[in-house]
Order: sequence, then structure tokens, then C-alpha cells
Amino acid sequence: MTTLTAAGEEIIPLTFGGLAYEGRIVHRPGARLAPVVLVGGAFQTKDGWGRVEQGFLADATVITMDLPGGGDADRLPPECGFDFLTGALDHLLRSVAPGPVNVFGASYGSAVAYRWAQLHPEHCARLLLFGTMAQMTEHVRAVLQRTLDLAEQGRHEEFVEQVLDGLVCFEPDAGIARRNVVIRCLTSMLNNMTADELDKYRDNTTRLLDYTGGSEDEPATVPILVATGEYDPLTTPLLSRAAAARCGDAHFTTIKGTDHMAHLERPAEVVDLAVRFFEGRPLTGLDYCGPVEYFGRTGRLAAVAPGRGAGR
Repeated sequence: MTTLTAAGEEIIPLTFGGLAYEGRIVHRPGARLAPVVLVGGAFQTKDGWGRVEQGFLADATVITMDLPGGGDADRLPPECGFDFLTGALDHLLRSVAPGPVNVFGASYGSAVAYRWAQLHPEHCARLLLFGTMAQMTEHVRAVLQRTLDLAEQGRHEEFVEQVLDGLVCFEPDAGIARRNVVIRCLTSMLNNMTADELDKYRDNTTRLLDYTGGSEDEPATVPILVATGEYDPLTTPLLSRAAAARCGDAHFTTIKGTDHMAHLERPAEVVDLAVRFFEGRPLTGLDYCGPVEYFGRTGRLAAVAPGRGAGR
């Protein structure tokens, strides 16, 4: 049964493949945009979008979720792949949003969001992938495997340090916005992980390491924007740009002064970029972005917007 919280949002309990999970809707009366669906990363819960959610609520109803394996949902065995998560996402959206939606897939959630848009283009108006890659490099694989090893060995302090090294750029000259605040928040969150949360992290990271992608499939046909932090150490600008080139009809850019945690470091700019894209407005001349590149349906670079600054 759907419940209404004190804040006015709806919580939608669902079951998919025998596993319980939850959707959440915050309605925006008189919304001028199609609903915005937020599909989060490994540490993202349906209640944890903060300023990003508040920014989107100025223009649209917002849908968040704890898919199986995350937040308050049941654990998802690592042998259940991303197609299972895609099915759960579709089950949620068919329950609460019969019309087209705009989708924002971040990090771990970008694979789920992309696959869903690939399978259901009639239901996806536009797709923004933040912090993604087409293929996992050996460096990224080693970083993720190291976190699993440390967690398994109970070396929690080193586990926290390794996770932070993968998400945050520590280069002193990088000029990362709100870096110290973000590091404190992430450190506190990681130090206070419950046993269930740590188990889910291990499951989800193992699933990611086992993921082979869907390169044999036709690219998604919806308009796509791929973005990442200018100094992202995990899904680097180079990796994210390569992902955009494989999408077939995609723009690519970076957010200046951010790393993998751009939604915490410059949330207003992330929302502004997303809303412009969802509205179909030009993405040129944005002070907070690097150059905006467009890859046509051939996968070749079709245009480079002037931008104001360069991404790495």
C-alpha cells in the first residue's frame, strides 16, 4: 500500500522477483517538465538526494528509489545482474509514471538507467548519465577489488580511505568545490555503515565487477547527455567521453571544479545543466562547464560547442 509521509511524498512498496524494494515520489503541482527519475550510485538512497532533489522540484515531480540491493530494499545476490535492476526500475515506473520521464542515472545507477532507456525508448524522454564509462579499465577494476578485499578482511579504516581515493580528487591544485565538507560527510557515512549496508556494498561492487555491458546491442535511441566531474578519478572525463561516443546521439561535457561527487560539490550547477538538457535548450556558454561535444548517430564527433574552459 502506498503511504504518505509527513513531508508529503509518497512511498511505494513493491516486489520484483520476490524481492521487496521501494519507490518514492515527491509531487510538484503545476510542473512544467516531465517527471525526473533519479537512479543513484552505490551509496545513494531514495532519501539522500538533498539539494539536487530540491533543485529539480522547482520544475518537476521527482521520483527516487531504493532498488533491490540498496537502501531499505532487500539484498540482491551478486549473481543477479543489471538486467534484474532494469526490470525492477521498469516495474516501478510503470506503476507510478505512465507517461514519458526524464532520467538521471549516476555512477552505478547509470548502467541501470541506460539499459532501461535502451529497452524502453518510448517511455524515456531524455537521459542524463553522470559519472559513467563504457568499459571498466584495469585501474578501476583494481580500485574496486581493493575495497572488497579490505572490507572482507575487516580493515575498515583502510576501506574508508580506499573508497575516498576512488571518489574524491585530492590534488591540492584541482580547486574542488566544497571538497573538505564532502570528505567529512563521506567519511562519516562510511564509518557509520551498518553490517547490512556493507553487505550490500560488497554485493553491488561484485555485480559491477562482473558486468560485461551490452556492447553488442544497438545504442539507445533517446537524446543523451553524458557528464562527469572535471577531476573525476574514477569515471574520468576520458572514460565518460568514450561512453558518449558509443551512445550514438549524445552530448558530453564536464563540470568544472568537481570530481566523482559533483552532485554534492556543485549541486546547483548539476541541476541547471540537467534542466537545460531536459528542456532541449542549448548547452553552450556555461561558465561551470568544459566544452560541450556532440556525437552524431554515427558515433563520430559532430560538433564542439565553444564552452569556457577545457575538461581533462
